Amino acid sequence: MKHFKAWIDAHRQEIIDDLFAIVRVPSISDPTSSVRPFGQPCQDALQCMAGLGKKYGMAYEDFSHTVGRLRTVENTGAPTIGIWCHLDVVPVPNPEEWVYPPFKGTEVEGRYLIGRGIQDNKMPAIAVMHVFRYLREAGFPLRKDWSLYLGTSEENGMDDVRWFVSHCTCPDLSLVPDTGFPVCTAQRGAQTLRYHLPLPLDGDRIAFRCGSNISVTPEHVTATFFSGKVLRTDGHGFHIIRADDDNAVLHMLTALAQELPVHARAITALENLLKDTGSMGIAYEDEPSGPVYAKPTQICWENDELLVDVYSVVPVTGDPDALLRSAQAAAESAGARCTRYSMRPPCFFPEDHPLVQVLTDVYNEVTGSQAEPFIMTGGNYASLLPNALGYGPGMPGREFPEHIFPQGHGDFHQCDESEDWEHIVKFMQVYAAAVCKLDSMDPEQD
Repeated sequence: MKHFKAWIDAHRQEIIDDLFAIVRVPSISDPTSSVRPFGQPCQDALQCMAGLGKKYGMAYEDFSHTVGRLRTVENTGAPTIGIWCHLDVVPVPNPEEWVYPPFKGTEVEGRYLIGRGIQDNKMPAIAVMHVFRYLREAGFPLRKDWSLYLGTSEENGMDDVRWFVSHCTCPDLSLVPDTGFPVCTAQRGAQTLRYHLPLPLDGDRIAFRCGSNISVTPEHVTATFFSGKVLRTDGHGFHIIRADDDNAVLHMLTALAQELPVHARAITALENLLKDTGSMGIAYEDEPSGPVYAKPTQICWENDELLVDVYSVVPVTGDPDALLRSAQAAAESAGARCTRYSMRPPCFFPEDHPLVQVLTDVYNEVTGSQAEPFIMTGGNYASLLPNALGYGPGMPGREFPEHIFPQGHGDFHQCDESEDWEHIVKFMQVYAAAVCKLDSMDPEQD
């Protein structure tokens, strides 16, 4: 690790330049694009990584512009191990609210690297590529068949990996650096509940503007009436696992009730219904993974209906279908209708599997920690791939100094998304050690 740390220090600028190169590609997945399957920027991101990988001696393979693969060494017949990162990013609905340009790549104080996707999930892709590069240059003889897989629609329903699993051969083992360390052994499920409230406007209509990521509460919601009236509400923009009660969608319902007195009672009833999981009828928790998390994240109006989407996180023992039925009953009693817009069921990896302990030990040895495996709130590729584990890059110690990051800025999915250089170094050290350890294990231990 000391030799590798010196190598990282010597190649610091090169690693950052590569990271900023991929950050400059505005790779927001767009399944509606005429450039199939997810738009030209996502294809550009794959080509960018292909060029970088080839520069460092890696072979690139493209799977229908949906998933890319960089292969560090081909060991035919050996066990295959894939490390899965995604190159698509969440949208930037209000770039003027960023302090630093979202698609440029900015280094601040020689430590903080800022740009959309830098943390989620382009840093791990670049870092793992350089781990493979280092092992090649150091002459480490990998025995197994290692690849870096690059998805292009993780943030938009994971249709990239759903397609890959259906059409291609998956690795024998997959690691997904899109969670925390040391090891994520299970993932809570998620479903989006859509609430329908009749709202005829007698010739008028409303166009809403709010955040476009279903798992993030919007910082602002704007309602523009055809007649010219404009309403705007503000709230805290957080990923659902961190969302608080300062919710711009709920504030908009309050504003609409005041603006449309003839519909005030119905709108207020909907607002009261959506305030918490208890009123929604979906309160549930278990010992291993805690409670249901649910907050309104989207609002729109169409066909004389007000539509509000509630993103919910389901505990690992929760039954999404049972929760849906309960939500529908509660909605009906409040004069609304509830349907399911999307769903991802919970998933598990055996906690007593030797890989869990091996990967935990690697992380603890490199970092001097005493961390334990955990259950994840949220979802990533590991929920869809066979024999897959979430492994990093999140770890304690991240800071967001106020003189650099305004409140609500700096973290994943937020404005001024960032990474800390020292965090990148530690992540690379852990992954180099993990690759070496897993490569040396006998196949039956895998």
